[in-house]
Amino acid sequence: MGDISLPVATGIGVAILLLVIPPKLYTRGRSGKHAIVGVLQQDRKTVWNRLEERLAKSHSGLGVNQYVTLCFFFGAVSFVFSSQILQSWWLAAPALFAGILFTERVVSVWGAKRRDKFEAGNIKAIRLMASSLRTSPSYLHAFEQVVASPFLEGSITTEYKRIVELLRAQVPLEHVMNDFSQRTGSADVNYLATIVQIQREMGGDMAKTLDLAASAILRRRQSFRRQKAAMAQIVAQVNLLSVMPFVFIVALFANNPHHFDSLTATLGGRLLMWVCLASILLGGEAIRYIAHKSIHRGG
Repeated sequence: MGDISLPVATGIGVAILLLVIPPKLYTRGRSGKHAIVGVLQQDRKTVWNRLEERLAKSHSGLGVNQYVTLCFFFGAVSFVFSSQILQSWWLAAPALFAGILFTERVVSVWGAKRRDKFEAGNIKAIRLMASSLRTSPSYLHAFEQVVASPFLEGSITTEYKRIVELLRAQVPLEHVMNDFSQRTGSADVNYLATIVQIQREMGGDMAKTLDLAASAILRRRQSFRRQKAAMAQIVAQVNLLSVMPFVFIVALFANNPHHFDSLTATLGGRLLMWVCLASILLGGEAIRYIAHKSIHRGG
């Protein structure tokens, strides 16, 4: 196999550089798209627009450029590691796609932490809206109070600021709340959007309804925390099972780079090693997927 260390090292160096520096330094400067434009272009989205929306729903804080950079970085590292073990660059080529799996793991971990903060702050925002509706029946005024509140995090006020922009542009409240729910991907926001729509159709005391909604959301989150704590040991075992095979392989290769030479001496042995590496990676992801579904379904 030819020496590919220089181009691979160059690629990894460029990926690290793009990951560290601010995205505005290597992207074309343009003004941010107005919220109205986003609503009007919902049916004309490119692949990159859909990826950007999915990343926004994940609350990971990653942009499209950072996501692609991480995919390239993890893919390059996986390719180098696999090519050294398999002694074949063409058998190691599928390892480039492993960068997507590792990046999705990063998005999942970061998104879970930031989503918890967002939903906790959203409960405060709902209670603030209820207090505002007691003094003024205007939804626009209630959302403006949330935006102007100094006690809420920036991620909360940014989302509600977009709602204010849409309401000022005379977009119906039902459409605004549906867009809010789709944009955030939060079950709590979906619950809030349903409540607002029902109240608009049936009438009633919205301030009292929002107080009850905030209490119901808080109870549901407390129940989910208890369920998550009960599943913490299983999740820890899943993480350990998915990581340990890679730790063993890396330790063996670092201790003796020729440890796998007897297995990779023939094409059949290399294919068998390739199948083993793929099974370890996909098996770990399958176990994590099943455990994640069990947590959310109460399994």
